[in-house]
Amino acid sequence: MLMQSNVIIISVVRDYQMYDTCVRKNPFANGHTLCPLDNTRENKTIPVRYNEFLNSYDFAVPAWLVFCHEDFEFKQAVDPLLEPLDKNVLYGPIGARTDVRWFLMYTWRLIGQIRESTKDGSNTRHVGTPYPTGTPVETFDCQCLIVHSELIRRTGLRFDENLSFDLYIEDFCINAKENHGVPSQVLAVECQHWSGGTVRERYYHQEAYLNKKYPHCCYTGTSSYSIGKPGFARKLNEAMKKGIRFFLRFLSVRR
Repeated sequence: MLMQSNVIIISVVRDYQMYDTCVRKNPFANGHTLCPLDNTRENKTIPVRYNEFLNSYDFAVPAWLVFCHEDFEFKQAVDPLLEPLDKNVLYGPIGARTDVRWFLMYTWRLIGQIRESTKDGSNTRHVGTPYPTGTPVETFDCQCLIVHSELIRRTGLRFDENLSFDLYIEDFCINAKENHGVPSQVLAVECQHWSGGTVRERYYHQEAYLNKKYPHCCYTGTSSYSIGKPGFARKLNEAMKKGIRFFLRFLSVRR
């Protein structure tokens, strides 16, 4: 039974040592309700575990729900940052959007900044660009999503269980916007993700699934230029960029 708290941190856990380092023993998690979802015995997908939490949650208890990886660490107190925010908005520390200029120039960019490292804490670097809280994004990275329980109660939003370990947060953001008009905005917070890595083949299969799921819209992800079906102008812009890159490579070879 969860105790009442203004902030509840939910993580699917397989590595309890990492979870202790980043969440349980994190001084900036003190005072919050911690909800580790044990995935050591039965390795269910993250969307399934998250939905199990939501399906059992007592929505009579209003709280900010922080869905984050076991290796995601807040580096500052998050509750005072959340206190004044609109409860009808999704938040996360880093996301992505595409800015359009002159109806043709599509520029992909990361919004928000995090620290990223390997699991032993080495090779620490900053990823993204700092933006103020409230800056709009299209989707967030899967490492952290913050949503108020009242928004979940009102909309009935859930995670897509056809996705396994990639793109389930991106899908959540797209679903929230397309079907409920819920925007996504960055939360400027000091934090660290202890598992920088590369995109695996699994990611592209799940991206293809989302492209079929959203045939009438197109969104940007932190690892995807387009999720859904891009329009003609966007396709033309990407073709032009590829052509320019090819031409520059050709010139470099000729030299």
